[in-house]
Amino acid sequence: MKIVVGEVMENVIVCETDTATLRLPRELFPRRVFPGDVADYEDGKVTMWDEEQQVEEEQVAMLFKMLM
Repeated sequence: MKIVVGEVMENVIVCETDTATLRLPRELFPRRVFPGDVADYEDGKVTMWDEEQQVEEEQVAMLFKMLM
């Protein structure tokens, strides 16, 4: 599910979804976050959207190398 970071506290990150407000422990987040950051939250794991883009770019680069 898509979440948007709201308030960043010492041990808790308050996030908003389309239907709810979540209070998630900071340990779930792979890096420093800021209000307005967007991520996916599924099965207790948070994936920041910029990380997803990086993975996709690496996959495209690998595919391109294989085709050469």
